[in-house]
Amino acid sequence: MKTGRQRVTKALDVLTTGLFPFVERELKAVYKHDWHNAARGSFRDGRQRTNVGAADKKNAVIRWDLNAVLIVLWDHWSRVFRHRLGPAERSLISELREFRNRWAHQVEFNFDDTYRILDSVHRLLVAAKAPEAELVAREKYDLLRQHVGRQAQLAHRKAQVSRKRWLDFAVYMTCCFSLVFVILQFFGTQASYLAAFFIAVFMFLTHQRISAPPPMFFGPHECEGCSKIIYGETCPYCEFAPEPGPFDAFEFEPAGPSSHVPVVADATMAERPPSAFA
Repeated sequence: MKTGRQRVTKALDVLTTGLFPFVERELKAVYKHDWHNAARGSFRDGRQRTNVGAADKKNAVIRWDLNAVLIVLWDHWSRVFRHRLGPAERSLISELREFRNRWAHQVEFNFDDTYRILDSVHRLLVAAKAPEAELVAREKYDLLRQHVGRQAQLAHRKAQVSRKRWLDFAVYMTCCFSLVFVILQFFGTQASYLAAFFIAVFMFLTHQRISAPPPMFFGPHECEGCSKIIYGETCPYCEFAPEPGPFDAFEFEPAGPSSHVPVVADATMAERPPSAFA
């Protein structure tokens, strides 16, 4: 079972892959041969983002990462991207910049944040007509399916526990009244104190049974995600599963001599190929 952070990492991964061709295409349409300089004007983090020297700017390949893509989209919105994207997409860009910063600071994501990020990434890719949108859509639906399935399973367990408690309550009350009836029938009112004692005992036992924690949430059982035996409601194997590396640290092979594709965004970060959703 994937963690929320793992899903977010892959979503941001695919967002970078899907958006940078759109960004380059729109920059070229407006700035023509000067689009490299226009893009570099938005890079304020001090990184070297081209793979050639200043003398060969025409053939330079910009090293795109998600931070660079989102900053360029934001800075050149009025002149370039507002003609292709709407106000809703601008809000998505602002939102994803915030989530990207939280991701970079190792923040964990719950279900609500994870689903919101996947949905925002999917909507932005659809608006840019990127084919990678289908990958994010599948991941989004898989997350929703797992969440709904888990909630339904927990609701079923709680209903089972509730039914069993009421069944135990009925059994306790039946035994109590039967025992009291027999005592009063054989010994009469002289045994009323004994009958009251048994009533108090059964009331105590019934209260203990009704207020007891659900045993199935604390006993050993199989995790639905990794099929390992766990002893609590949260699986430690799924929760602390290894995460993939940073999303903006991968290298793409050029698709052709005239293609501009991203390469390593930061030499201090480990390289890895672009990920695809399983």
